[in-house]
Amino acid sequence: MIIIVLLCIFSPYIRNSYAESPGESHSTDAEIKSIAVIPFSTKAGLSIYEPKAIVTPNERFLTLALYETLITEVTTVKILPIRASDNEYVEIKTENPGSHYRNTAIDVGKSLGADTVLVGVISEYRERQGGDYGAQAPASVAFSMQLYRTDDAKLLWESYFSETQRALTDNVFEIKKFFKRGARWITVDELAKEGARTAAMRLNNYLLEN
Repeated sequence: MIIIVLLCIFSPYIRNSYAESPGESHSTDAEIKSIAVIPFSTKAGLSIYEPKAIVTPNERFLTLALYETLITEVTTVKILPIRASDNEYVEIKTENPGSHYRNTAIDVGKSLGADTVLVGVISEYRERQGGDYGAQAPASVAFSMQLYRTDDAKLLWESYFSETQRALTDNVFEIKKFFKRGARWITVDELAKEGARTAAMRLNNYLLEN
């Protein structure tokens, strides 16, 4: 009876925008000892000239969520303190406001003595419209991540995460995830945190294999 009620509550949402992309690519010729986590950016901000390095609340939240998972899960590689990466990123970006995001990240890694830098680009960060048990539109998050070697800017690993929450009636195969989330519509920050954890675990698997 409870399940039937929950199905009725979540049934109004019928959009087909869910996707969780497991696609990854990576290089196996790199020995990685340290990673500097660079603040996330957005597609719109990649090539814009900015007089100051500005990290938005969404970029900050996702960066910290990723960092917290990495320092917990990754044991084979040193994750540099996020404060050091942040401070260096702001300083270098302020000195070179027209520098491309990736180039700034590489410079940060070199300055900190990191073997690699981990960057991320947010392409969607949309809050739900409605409440826990009645949403007119769900939360949606999409971002990519790349790991670059600092000495030659070679791309070593990349991954992509994209999800728009769906009603259980639209995808009964997600029932376990549905109830793990408390049988409710989650916020965009909660979805972003799940995505950050998924991406961090993928990176950890890559590091363990190399």
